[in-house]
Amino acid sequence: MSIIRVPFVYPRAQRPTLRIGSIALASVSIFVVTKHSLNVILLNENDFTTNQHMTKTPPTNPRFLSRWAIDISANERASVAWAFAWFFCILLSYFMLRPIRDAMGIEGGTKQLPHLFLMTFLAMLVAVPIYSALVSRLPRRWLVRTVYHFFAICLLMFWGMMQFESDWLIIWTARVVFIWINVFALFATSVFWSVLADLFASQQGKRLFGLIAAGGTSGAITGSLLTTFAAPYLETRSLLLVSAVLIEIGLACAWRLEKNAPRLAAANPIQWEDPLPGKPSGTRGGILSGIAEVGKSSYLAMICLFLLFVQLLGTQLYFQQAHIVEGSIDSTADRIQLFASLDLGSQLFTLVMQTVVAGIVLRKLGTQFALVLLPIVYIVGFLLLARDPSLGVLVVLVVVSRGCGYGITVPAREVLFTVVSKEQKYKSKNFIDTVVLRGGDAIAGQVFRGLQGIGVSLSALNYYAIPVAAIWGLVAWRLGKRQEKLARRRRTSS
Repeated sequence: MSIIRVPFVYPRAQRPTLRIGSIALASVSIFVVTKHSLNVILLNENDFTTNQHMTKTPPTNPRFLSRWAIDISANERASVAWAFAWFFCILLSYFMLRPIRDAMGIEGGTKQLPHLFLMTFLAMLVAVPIYSALVSRLPRRWLVRTVYHFFAICLLMFWGMMQFESDWLIIWTARVVFIWINVFALFATSVFWSVLADLFASQQGKRLFGLIAAGGTSGAITGSLLTTFAAPYLETRSLLLVSAVLIEIGLACAWRLEKNAPRLAAANPIQWEDPLPGKPSGTRGGILSGIAEVGKSSYLAMICLFLLFVQLLGTQLYFQQAHIVEGSIDSTADRIQLFASLDLGSQLFTLVMQTVVAGIVLRKLGTQFALVLLPIVYIVGFLLLARDPSLGVLVVLVVVSRGCGYGITVPAREVLFTVVSKEQKYKSKNFIDTVVLRGGDAIAGQVFRGLQGIGVSLSALNYYAIPVAAIWGLVAWRLGKRQEKLARRRRTSS
């Protein structure tokens, strides 16, 4: 696997300035997120006082008023810090692996991509029942160790397979890595949030989960930044080893978080309860029970339809990305660097959308506008790609669509579940994560392959995607209106 030390996108004279600018922008973003988070976690105890029922006196430190008003008791600080660090390591590891996944998907040609998405779907159908069986048999701390040790060992195995120079082995290892990283992306974050849902009481989660999520944002930006500038100088297999080490560091943070569970529970003894001790609550309910819940609720069915459109159009853009990058860039190292740069730009744009735009859109314009924004971006983007399928247009569309998706659509999607019961949410989760999301990828892959097989060009595919995105926009608008109607009904009944 060749290692090219010259970046591929910009003229030589512009490279130092662009690199310095990228590093500065990303570093400022990481510093702001992390500094704010540490300020909140390490607030002086004199800033507020708490009793056993979490009542507080107004803060006396003037600087406290300039920060987000998040109260963290002495018994919560260590848990929040370890959860922050754990999530930082998870997304740092994943965003170092993600550009590798995108590059591995092109190894051996883009014609294999639809098959890889289908194999990913089948792998999820196998993995979810195995994971559910582990959940029912293992205590929480052993479940976490088993899952993350498995992921780290897999990375070591991939590293060993990449030591051989066989072209056949390299191609098949690339395909396995592509499928594996997609599975890792789902389970790594799902296990994390399931554990936090068990350790933190409801009121604690409302106060603290946003702060903890900032650790993931910092990790994602850091991972993209490191891979962007390390890819031309490090072999792919070396990046796999770094990710394996980060997973193990995160596991050490998880162990420390588990050790602090009694203190965390003592911080909110009235509200904290564990209906199923030692088992992550967010993982209950299999695929069949999820199908039953969706079948009984037209609202959940509409959510599934909305998410299916998200996957169909997102996968269409992903295939466009693969074809354009394959035709524009030859080196695997340069492809990894480009994909890491796309991730970095997307994360920075997402950070702006999350911190500046999302709250305003959801509060003032409503859920329906937040949901319909991404379909509008895709309509405009596919129209531009149809007219000019170049790398420059692709880069802008990917960054904007991911930023709007993660920064606005994902928070709006979580709002959709605030008007359903916890039982509906938990039981439908595995069905949505497996059948709807990964199944949507598989369906989109097969449709893309079939249309290409009968001679439909990439430009024509972009034009065909526009009316599909318009239908998606109508579904999004109706879903948002339905959510707001259910929310008003709940407020009235309460």
